Amino acid sequence: MCQIIEKQEITQLDIGKEVIYTPPHANGNINHPDSERGTIKSWNEKFVFVDYGYNTKATPARLLKWN
Repeated sequence: MCQIIEKQEITQLDIGKEVIYTPPHANGNINHPDSERGTIKSWNEKFVFVDYGYNTKATPARLLKWN
C-alpha cells in the first residue's frame, strides 16, 4: 500500500500531518482558491484519505503536497 507525496513515501508517522490538495485545474498552485488544506488520516493502494475539517475525502496522492 505504497503512496508517495512529492517523492516521499507515506508512513505511519505521517498520520495527522498537514497536506494541501491542489486540483488538476490549479496546475500545482497551492494558492489557488480551490486548493484545500487537510490532514492525513490513512491510505490504501489507490487513495490517501484526508480530513479537510468538514469531511474526509479519498484523494489521489499525486494531487497532494506537504504543507
